[in-house]
Amino acid sequence: MTTLAAAYDMSFAAVQKHVALLEEVGLVSKEPNGRERLVRAEPDRLGQARTLLGQLEELWRARFSQLDAVLAEE
Repeated sequence: MTTLAAAYDMSFAAVQKHVALLEEVGLVSKEPNGRERLVRAEPDRLGQARTLLGQLEELWRARFSQLDAVLAEE
């Protein structure tokens, strides 16, 4: 994970916390590889997250459009 942390402008501990959360929700997995632990994306779960975020985006865009229409009437 040291190599992964080096790619980001944050501390190693911060990267560890982010990876732990992503692992907890199933977006990544860690597997041992000698002395290292490789972090791998879980494409199926990432696809599910992308779909959900797309649905939420559509919902909020519709709500903002409704709000715009109400404000335009006033």
